[in-house]
Amino acid sequence: MTVLICGAGPTGLVSALVLAANGIDCRIIDKRSTSSTSSRALGLQARSMEVLSGLGIAEKVERVSYRLANATIMRRDSPLVRMAWVPPDSRYPNTYVLPQTGLEEILAARLSDFGIRIERGVELTAASTDDSQAVAMLADGRELRVDWLLGTDGARSRVRESAGIGFSQRVTGETYYLADATIDLGLDIGDSAMWLGRNGPLMLMRLPGDRNSWRIFVDVTDTARGSRLPELTLEKLVSLLAARGPRNARVESLEWSSIFRTRLGLADRYRADRVLIAGDAAHVFPPFGGQGMNLGIQDAVNLSWRLAAVTHGAPATLLDGFERERRPVAQLTIRDVEARRRMYALRNPVGRGVRDLLLRATGGNTRAARRASLQNSQLLTSYRNVIPGGDRGPRPRPGDRAPDGPFMGGALHEHLAPDHWTLLMFEPLAAQAVVETESGLHTVRIPPNADCGLKLRRKYGIGDAPEYVLVRPDGHIASRSSELGEVRSQYARMKWSSR
Repeated sequence: MTVLICGAGPTGLVSALVLAANGIDCRIIDKRSTSSTSSRALGLQARSMEVLSGLGIAEKVERVSYRLANATIMRRDSPLVRMAWVPPDSRYPNTYVLPQTGLEEILAARLSDFGIRIERGVELTAASTDDSQAVAMLADGRELRVDWLLGTDGARSRVRESAGIGFSQRVTGETYYLADATIDLGLDIGDSAMWLGRNGPLMLMRLPGDRNSWRIFVDVTDTARGSRLPELTLEKLVSLLAARGPRNARVESLEWSSIFRTRLGLADRYRADRVLIAGDAAHVFPPFGGQGMNLGIQDAVNLSWRLAAVTHGAPATLLDGFERERRPVAQLTIRDVEARRRMYALRNPVGRGVRDLLLRATGGNTRAARRASLQNSQLLTSYRNVIPGGDRGPRPRPGDRAPDGPFMGGALHEHLAPDHWTLLMFEPLAAQAVVETESGLHTVRIPPNADCGLKLRRKYGIGDAPEYVLVRPDGHIASRSSELGEVRSQYARMKWSSR
């Protein structure tokens, strides 16, 4: 067996899908005997939807998710500020609200199309690794020897611990109730709203399905400090909403609830010989902004196309780029989420007053909203600082996300996917748009005179001269040059077959 994936959350399932799409032999195990019935993560951002589209997943998510497009900061029953939303330039311009359990069902069903099923009730107790193989010890006494072991088993990762990978972390000191409930709010707050009071934030986000279905996220740190925090009940939720949220809200039902304490953590490294970690096994932080599950999904794609390439004969050094690219993204996300957490958690009345003034001043600003929308969507994620050529030349540069645009009656991104590289050829003599497919590489010829060609040239910063752009399986630019031979040579150095 080539790859064993430990952990069947979104990160593990996407890893398995990318590997399977590339013809890699893999197994996925999970210590839970059944799939989860509750979930903390629930929002898919634009960049995740783009990479999931290449796996045949995004359209299914669209059909069953709620498209979140606005947010409001409230003061009791009146808006303090309506946060402007500027849809990012993507086929998926919203946050797509779907509880993690629903996404896992879609991913598992897609994985079954490749003949792979999740092996549930299988617990990894220890792992070891050297230059030639990884060994997984299971609770039932079995020992599995594999080429690669992927730890996608969450924040308390046994794989990470067994591999001796350090995990620097700290608790923030805050405690929250998390719940899904059916609530008649008695007023229109749009898609999501936040009440920022003296006891910290209370947030509501609309869920797919019934218009009265909401995700509740409420800071109860002050209560937790004084006594043992009880489980959330319907009566307690009614009391919290009356005291800190909409005055006349009527709670119809409480579907599920949990208590959690936020912490910040980042693995010291993402690899130990034949063991690699991704998702929550590599980084944890509070859920402000809906970034965690999305980071895990993009970790999975970045890692798995590399692993597939190496298995098919590409240089093993290709794996070094996984940590080099993805760990800084996690560092930046943790920093940004921590800034939000501190702002929302303010108790000092003077500090809260200044914060509210700043929110009012910036909340409706279109320029600030455009930047915030792009940042939240993760479309700005770039590796240009750590890959060759990313520090020079026209934008987008190597390391940047390849822009999308209209092409052949559809979109250019429809020709990108995690099971192949894509060569974009902007040539002045091309008469018509053509897509040529070969194992491992799709060539897309973009004519200069067609409307789509002009738009794409602008998006790629290309003038009248010919230019060639090589796009990696994860949708980021590998290189660009006016010399076709130079781009093809780079691809040849990493050439691999997708089957």
